[in-house]
Amino acid sequence: MILLLGGTSESLDVADYLTKINAPFILSVTTDYGAELARPHAAHVSQQILTPATFHAFFSDHNITLIIDATHPFAKVISGTVMVAAKTDQIRYIRLERANGLEEGPNLKLFDDLDGVVDYLRPTTGTVYLSTGSKTAGDYAQKLGVNRLHVRVLPTVKAIGLLDDAGFEADQIDAVRGPFSEQLNIELFDRCHAIAVVTKESGRRGGVQEKITACEKLGIPCLVIKRPTLEYPERAISLAELRALLEGTQ
Repeated sequence: MILLLGGTSESLDVADYLTKINAPFILSVTTDYGAELARPHAAHVSQQILTPATFHAFFSDHNITLIIDATHPFAKVISGTVMVAAKTDQIRYIRLERANGLEEGPNLKLFDDLDGVVDYLRPTTGTVYLSTGSKTAGDYAQKLGVNRLHVRVLPTVKAIGLLDDAGFEADQIDAVRGPFSEQLNIELFDRCHAIAVVTKESGRRGGVQEKITACEKLGIPCLVIKRPTLEYPERAISLAELRALLEGTQ
C-alpha cells in the first residue's frame, strides 16, 4: 500500500495517476477542506494529523511500503518527521516538490523568513497585502500592527477563526479559493491600495508567478519568503519525474 501525503494540487494529480495504474494507495489529508477536495480523486482518504507517536502504527496497520510526500513546499516539519519515520521503518520515501528558481528584480525581493519581511516593511507606511495563509497572519499582525494588513485566505471556518483571533475585521479579509489570474490579483491588490504584497515561494502551481507579474504591473514590491530546504533521499519536481522514479523500480 502507498501512503500519499496530500494537501496540494500536485497530490491530486498523483492520486489520479495511481488510480489509473491500479496502484493501491491512501491519500492522507489534515483538514475537512482537504478531504473534500481529495474524495473525488481517491477511494481511500484518511483525514487525520499523523504525528511521531502515530506514524509507525499507521504504517504497520496499513502495510505501507512506499511514501509519496506531496505536502506543501512549506510543510517542513511534517516532511522531516515523515522522513525519519520512514527511515526507521525502512520504507521508501519520495518527495514531490514544486520547482522553484526565483531571482530578485526591481519588484521582487526574496527573504529567508517572516522576520526579514517585517524588517523590510517596518520603515514603510500603507497597506500590506498578505498572501501567506491564515497560520502566520497573527504573527504579522503582532509585529506590524493589524491595521496595516489586508489578508487573503481560504474560505474555511478555521482560517476565519484564526484571523478573528488576531484582530482582523471583515473588510480586511479576502476569503476566496484560487486559482488567481494576474488580472484578479491586480484587482484585489489595487482595491485595498496595497503598497506591497507578501507571499511564499510556492511554485507556479501555487500561483506565485501571477502575484509577481501583478505587482510588476502595479509597480509595487512582491516580497517572497523562500521555501525551507531539506535533504531528501529521493525527490521529483513533476509528475513525470515521479513516474520515472516509480517505473524505474518496477
